[in-house]
Amino acid sequence: MKKVFVAGGTGFIGPYIIEEFLTRGFEVNVLVRHPSRKDRLPSGARPLLGDPLRPGPWQEVCFSSQVVINLVGANIFSRWTPAYKRLIRETRVQATKQIVVALREGAVLLNASAVGFYGADRGEEEVTEEASPGKDFLAEVCQAWEREALEGEKRGARVCLMRFGIVLGRDGGALKKMLLPFRLGLGGPLGSGNQWFPWIHIKDLCRAASFLAENDALSGPFNFVSPGIVRQKEFVKALARVLRRPAIFPVPGFILKLFFGELAALFLGGVKARPQRLLEHKFRFQFPEIEEALKDLLKKSPEKR
Repeated sequence: MKKVFVAGGTGFIGPYIIEEFLTRGFEVNVLVRHPSRKDRLPSGARPLLGDPLRPGPWQEVCFSSQVVINLVGANIFSRWTPAYKRLIRETRVQATKQIVVALREGAVLLNASAVGFYGADRGEEEVTEEASPGKDFLAEVCQAWEREALEGEKRGARVCLMRFGIVLGRDGGALKKMLLPFRLGLGGPLGSGNQWFPWIHIKDLCRAASFLAENDALSGPFNFVSPGIVRQKEFVKALARVLRRPAIFPVPGFILKLFFGELAALFLGGVKARPQRLLEHKFRFQFPEIEEALKDLLKKSPEKR
């Protein structure tokens, strides 16, 4: 049985990825910093206490694993004070450094990154994995993060960089934050609404991760975004239709800047990212279009009998 080692597995995305690999028959070990977070893990996952930012016995388990998944990083959706910006960068870079030194030859490292690599706003440019990096704060963080991950190639590992778009899932992330105002009839576009909205259904994210893990010929960067590219106002209209609520209250850009400071650039900008490399390698998205994705995410769970 192949072993998977996951760091950063107790956040929003982690439990879904863990469940995906458990379902596929992998043994999954998950690095957990705080004992209280073990309850967030799916049944069948094996928790391992340790700090991903520091060396420790956990690295022996990492070394024994054929697949290593790194999702460590402080949440970016907080006000970007100088201290918090250092935390955003250091958690990503330092954890990746500790993971890379624990890779075995022949292992595959699936390292998280983001379409923020390309910058907060690329206008109307269609962005593939070959596009140049951006120059803002988050772009520079992603570049440093990816450089550290690619050091794994020197240890004989195969490295795949997962550049996540906006991940849509019912239990967390952006969608969960949007649901209450939309259900109250207070939803609407952010700023002009014309900015591109690179998104991916959480199920497709997990399927793409296992696709990369099981295809030995694949390495390098991959845009984890849906091929059904939409503008932010189109996403808002689709969400309103699925919830059967109006969406007529736009949030002006100056309000976002007032509340979020520098972080507001992520809401007001956009990247028209395309999953070119996943499509070239014949990955099939289960939810390529936004309305079908939202219907799946927001459907009522069947009643337990």
